[in-house]
Amino acid sequence: MRRIGIAAALAACCAAAGGAQAAPEAASVSAEVVHRRLVERADDGHRLVKESGEVLRLEVAGTMALAGGGALRGIAAAAAGELAYRGQTQAGVPLATDAGHRDLELALQWRPLAPARWGEGWLVLTALQQRRQIASQPAARGLRETSLLLLPGVRWTRTLEAAGWQWQPSVELRASAYHRFDVGFGGLFDDAELRGGRRRELVLGLEANRPDSPWRFGLAWSHARQSASPVQTLRRAGVPVGTVRQPRIAIDDVALRVTRSF
Repeated sequence: MRRIGIAAALAACCAAAGGAQAAPEAASVSAEVVHRRLVERADDGHRLVKESGEVLRLEVAGTMALAGGGALRGIAAAAAGELAYRGQTQAGVPLATDAGHRDLELALQWRPLAPARWGEGWLVLTALQQRRQIASQPAARGLRETSLLLLPGVRWTRTLEAAGWQWQPSVELRASAYHRFDVGFGGLFDDAELRGGRRRELVLGLEANRPDSPWRFGLAWSHARQSASPVQTLRRAGVPVGTVRQPRIAIDDVALRVTRSF
């Protein structure tokens, strides 16, 4: 009930804001090169898997000004890349392969108040689908993992001027209110649907642009920590053969970003 309440409250706030008279304010297109590092750990803290590599992310966004100085922003983004996978099989044999990553993201952000001297405060609701395809090797069959998350949160940003540039630091905090986790075993076992672990994310960003330029340049760091999922029965042809769970996960992204406003 608490999860439903959070999502409903944000949706109601945004609906109320959308009822006000609004006019287009800005649209933008962004491209990012992201260095991603993903680490899985067992309950005792020792590392099970490490993945690292580059991901390309593309984003489109539109912002609408609302009566009273507020604003509503919609964001759609997609990211894809291939990371180097270093881990081990269930038998403890070292395994080196590749892991394909694909992210799809939709976000709705609402700023209820006009910008002030302290900056801008936003309420955020993000729907995120992350797919991870671990390639097969002779020693182990590949896996396909898909996470679907709903992440409410808050965001602060402020615009400063210095050295002929406008600088915009930002901080965003969000945590999962819903997380479904699906695993495909490539036919070795029945596909499994789990309740994913709770995820918490911190995103720090800094963007800069010339006042008369439509181009912005940015740097961002995303720090996500996710708890282990509950244990689920593992089946083959409907017959229980063991258990499965997703271990603790840490994901750290460092992104270089360029944005064109219209």
